[in-house]
Amino acid sequence: MKFSDELKIGRIRDYVGWTIRTAALTNPHKLWKNVFDNWVLKKNVGKVVDELQEQQEGDAVFVVYPSWKWEKAGAILSEGTRVTVEGVRGSINDLSRQGTVDARFSYHYRDLQHTHGDKKFFSPAEKKVIAYACGQVMGKNLITEFAVTTQNKLIFFRLEKIEEAAKLLLEKYG
Repeated sequence: MKFSDELKIGRIRDYVGWTIRTAALTNPHKLWKNVFDNWVLKKNVGKVVDELQEQQEGDAVFVVYPSWKWEKAGAILSEGTRVTVEGVRGSINDLSRQGTVDARFSYHYRDLQHTHGDKKFFSPAEKKVIAYACGQVMGKNLITEFAVTTQNKLIFFRLEKIEEAAKLLLEKYG
């Protein structure tokens, strides 16, 4: 059965298109390949889901959601009692693949230890949401990524164990 046969987007209008990606199932012994496409026109979503299904190795769930354009993006990295928040103007790719950082905040427990770059990079409302997220991931060795859209919405879109994120990066760029 094609995944597109199960797909129902409904009457949601395009903002800048649709993102289609796979989410790994919880069984770590199953194969999974991270396949995705961004900014797909609504009329092409079914066809692209079917194409991605053919590339998939093993079991996965396809997730389809509205794409967005980034005003800025960031990541929260939790390692034991340390949490680092980094932000960049534009896409998360500039941060995760190029290493560009416009602002960095390093915490030990909840105490700010070090800052780098633009201290006012995140608005007070963004800081409040980010601080809550930091509390949720602290001590769990996780990385989460987020974006602030051009429509001023803060969206968390990725949460992974540090070990898994590192493996994917090594496979892709190693």
